[in-house]
Amino acid sequence: MTNPLYTIETLPTDDQAAIREFDDRYIASIGAAPPPAWFDFGDLLPAGSPMVTFPISSLALKYAQTEGESRFKKLRAKSFDLKAQEFDVGIEAKLLDLTTQIFAYRNWQQGPARMMLAEARLRNKSIATLLEAGASTPWVDGVNFFSASHLCDLVNAGSGTWGNYQSVAADVTDMSKLKAEVTAMQGALDENGDKIGADPDTILVPTAKYEPLKFALAQQLMLENGTGSAGVTNPYAGKFNVVHVPELTAANDWYLIDSKLRASSGLPPWLALRYTTPNPALQLRHWDESSDFFKNTGSIKVSSHLWYGFALGFPHAIRKVVGA
Repeated sequence: MTNPLYTIETLPTDDQAAIREFDDRYIASIGAAPPPAWFDFGDLLPAGSPMVTFPISSLALKYAQTEGESRFKKLRAKSFDLKAQEFDVGIEAKLLDLTTQIFAYRNWQQGPARMMLAEARLRNKSIATLLEAGASTPWVDGVNFFSASHLCDLVNAGSGTWGNYQSVAADVTDMSKLKAEVTAMQGALDENGDKIGADPDTILVPTAKYEPLKFALAQQLMLENGTGSAGVTNPYAGKFNVVHVPELTAANDWYLIDSKLRASSGLPPWLALRYTTPNPALQLRHWDESSDFFKNTGSIKVSSHLWYGFALGFPHAIRKVVGA
């Protein structure tokens, strides 16, 4: 039986048929659920404006015994602007190829799905770049996003401090080092100076540490100093979600994340603003037979334009450790 995907009857008869098929597949790809990705530990914020002021509030309430009048806490917040920039990618093809060559047209049909994949990679790469620069990127409390001296109360310079950064190199595959960093992250404080309840369950690692860490965590026994595979029971065997982040360029640095805290308290470690322009013609742009481009080249093309803004969000649910 002849596979209908490989018959000449499935080819478009003109440029409009090819573009219409592309548009239909593009819309279907947008509506499809994206595959899970490490970016999902942060938040993707759809927006109707290319710039949004994002407030970071200071409102950790704490009960105290009533003495006389009731107590109230003022709503206070700091903020930062998240601005979207334009990104684009496009596909072009000879119209003669699309109307006569089956595999050329199949590649054209795969364009929308490839654009969705490219968009996901854009998010991953942009956030990975921000994470690697986080130890030198100022946050709203006046210190860097990854810092050993974050203010407990964002609007009170005299409040206590806590940290989400370890600058002394530590190998993530050394269980004693991992234990020390988990314990340090569990000490993260809210604005009242109380422990916020962080308990990391995820480790983001670059390519060089992905397989070694999975192997280390799979060992049921380890040496007393925290390495090896014999001696005492490994308390972290199978306890962490190890996530490979191929976009990280530092070969050894690693990140602890508490996905539960991020989900329950609304404290995403990073944010992405995705602006959708009200004019669809700006999002998906076409060069058909009527264009000068076609008249000069005999080709048609489609260009996809996106508006994204990326920023580091809340430091409470993430900790960076310089690796070794």
